[in-house]
Amino acid sequence: VNSMQLIFYTGPHCRLCHDAEQLLYQAGLSASQITKVDITTSLELKKRYGLSIPVVQNQESEAELFWPFDLAGLVNFLEK
Repeated sequence: VNSMQLIFYTGPHCRLCHDAEQLLYQAGLSASQITKVDITTSLELKKRYGLSIPVVQNQESEAELFWPFDLAGLVNFLEK
């Protein structure tokens, strides 16, 4: 988790995204490890993630974790 870089796909006024972001910090990630991307800024991202946000993506492996997830599920994803 220390050097991991994540993309966090989110949207405006997304309560689930807020909850997921809190889980990222609870899992030990720092703000510098998380790149937040608002899917409404890109038609392609809206098509890909529109009904799925929040989504966490490992930048290196491109593995994705789709909501719903809990802290245990997130930690498991981060350890892969």
